[in-house]
Amino acid sequence: MEPPLPPATASSSSHSRAVRGSRPGQLLVAGLIGAVVVAFVAGWALPNIAGPAFVQVRAVATARSGSGNSPTVEIAGEPPVRAAALAVTVELDNRYPLSVVLGASPTAFRAAIFRHDSVGKWTLVWRQGAGDPTVEEGSDSPVGGGSAGGAAAVPSGITRHAVANGSAAFPLVDARGLSISPGVYYLRVWGYGIGSPLVPLAIGGATDASGIPTDLPSEPN
Repeated sequence: MEPPLPPATASSSSHSRAVRGSRPGQLLVAGLIGAVVVAFVAGWALPNIAGPAFVQVRAVATARSGSGNSPTVEIAGEPPVRAAALAVTVELDNRYPLSVVLGASPTAFRAAIFRHDSVGKWTLVWRQGAGDPTVEEGSDSPVGGGSAGGAAAVPSGITRHAVANGSAAFPLVDARGLSISPGVYYLRVWGYGIGSPLVPLAIGGATDASGIPTDLPSEPN
């Protein structure tokens, strides 16, 4: 008489069903963890740590009308106009869908105008700076903190900050009524330490045969 078979088959089948039955729960937990990680990276880590990667800075120069003695100026190749001064604005373009955090010094926005000579040397002609009252000094942001600076939240989209306007604008005519020397000048601005491309300013019909320089001047102190 053969011995009876052990009931191992039924036990193994029940264990297999239990394992299969727990898999949907494991997948749900894994999906929830993944969603939390994605939300953390997209909603906090990237805006706080990688903010500068999403922000572009541009210089905007606006001619202020002048008398017949004022020189002509061509801003970035636009038609020439007579102007007594140039107002300068820093334009920030945050291309991330949320606000991003940038480190900021007490002078958050800077503008400078340079000449570029034949040997490739930059000469600083004029500079102006402005602070940002919204900067949080000593912020606990990874990019801010310390007594010398802080952090600023830059909203998504385009924002503009006037740096040189009114009496602070770049003068094209001095107190004696004399025009600035003819030539091609170059405007560059900085917002929270991020520099803009150069904007050529042709004064008095001047041209630069070598074109816009490819080497960029450093931010003045």
